[in-house]
Parts: sequence; C-alpha cells; structure tokens
Amino acid sequence: MVNEVLFYLIGNDPGVYVDATVGLGGHTGAILGSLTSESRVLGIDLDGDALEFAREKLREYGERVTLVEGNFVDIPEILSRFGIEKVDGILFDLGLSSFQLASGRGFSYRSSSRLDMRFGGGARYSAYDVVNRFGERELSDIFYRFGEERFSRRIAKEIVTRREKAPIETSDELAKVVVSCVPGRVAVKSLSRVFQALRIFVNNELENLSVALSVLPDLLNPNGRICVISYHSLEDRIVKNRFKELISSGMFLALTKKPVSPGIFEVQANRRSRSAKLRCILRKE
Repeated sequence: MVNEVLFYLIGNDPGVYVDATVGLGGHTGAILGSLTSESRVLGIDLDGDALEFAREKLREYGERVTLVEGNFVDIPEILSRFGIEKVDGILFDLGLSSFQLASGRGFSYRSSSRLDMRFGGGARYSAYDVVNRFGERELSDIFYRFGEERFSRRIAKEIVTRREKAPIETSDELAKVVVSCVPGRVAVKSLSRVFQALRIFVNNELENLSVALSVLPDLLNPNGRICVISYHSLEDRIVKNRFKELISSGMFLALTKKPVSPGIFEVQANRRSRSAKLRCILRKE
C-alpha cells in the first residue's frame, strides 16, 4: 500500500519522518523519494538482518536516512538520542515480511525451521520455549487470546501429549500436531491462528503497540500524521480505539473515516496483503 501510505502520511515537507517498522526499506525508500532533500527519515526495526539489507538498499540517500535496531515502543528514547524533539509523521506496517517468513526462524508453517519467532533480541521466550515448557492451560490461553482459535484447548492438549515423547522442535512438527487434532476443512485457518498467536506472544506485539500509540501522538508537530497498517482484528481494534480517543480529545482529525484496503491489483500480486487495513490520523495546527 505504498501509494496510499504516501498520500496520507506526508504533509510537512521538509520534515522528519519515522518508519517504525522499516523491514527491508520499501516504505522508507518511497517516503524519501517523495520528499525534498531537506527531509529525513529515521527507520527502526528489531530485525538486525533486515536492517542490513535495508541499509544497503537505502545507501543512495546518505545522511537523509538513519537506521536503528530497536523496538518501536522505545521511539521517544531513540528520538532523544538523536536530538529530535518532534516529528512530522510516523508509519507502522505491522505485517510479517517475506524476508521474515524465509528467515529460518519458524514463522511459517509451510517450512521446516527451528521454532524461534523472535523478531530480535530482548524477547523473554522463543516459540520453542513456549511450545515445550508452558502448561496446557497457558498454551490454550495464548492460542485463544492472540489467535482467536476456537480449538485452542484441543490443540494445547495435543501439544502437551506429543512433547512428552520428544520435544516439538520445528515449525513443520508443530504444524503436524495442529493439523492432527482439528477438522480438515479448517486446518489452514487453525495453523495461521496458532502461528500468529505464538508470534504475537513471543514478541509482546499487542502491548508494545498499545504503549507506542499512547505516547507517540505527543511527539507530532502540527499537521503531523500517524499511519498504521494492521493485518488482523486484534491489532486493528487497538488502533481503532486509540485513534477514537485521540479524535475525541479535539486535537486530532481522522484522515481515514474507514480503514483503507489495498486495491485489487495489489491483492492479486500479493495475496498476503488482502487483510491489510490502513488507518491514519492528523494532529491539528
């Protein structure tokens, strides 16, 4: 949704913008390319490997771009480190990138890699720790709370039974356990939900998003914007409710009355984009 992001995110130029989930640098490059040479972008990501790729991709922009390995919940501290008091736009693209799916860290149930699912350093547990050490009730709660999986209890019970024989070490081993205990017609959806739930729990994604959206609006200049692309209802609910609070305060305007979805051609080119929802708000003068 690059064109949509540029349309809603960019207001002040020159300005300072933050790509809170820089990934491989696609959005960052597009933002820099659409701004005058006096503008700059601070890109943040937990994934050091992705940042190295982005650093090479964005080399042409020189000092206009600064890339930092870190958590977007720490944006206030990171901005202070670089002497930045206010910014003109903040972008969150909360989706899992193709790079991460192919990273060998267990994000995808379609591959065979060790269960890890950590975006970067600082996570308390890996997915392997959760699957092999957490109790049945804890697992069930994780699958239900963060994946909205209706077979959460059945799946948790089967995981505990299987790991008594041998640890569940890889993504395909976990996938086989899930598939073995849910109806075939919903197997793919259950797989997606279980893997989503583990990833969200391991990386503390929802709490980090809530904290970030509670403090970052105060860092915006007048006409500054926050844009968030979410990919499932749990994320979108947090964004929707927080934006509603900010708009009710009278200090912000909704740029998107309803969430913006990708166009049909983008969905055809990238099936994973079909669940994306973009919401944006603007700080008043």
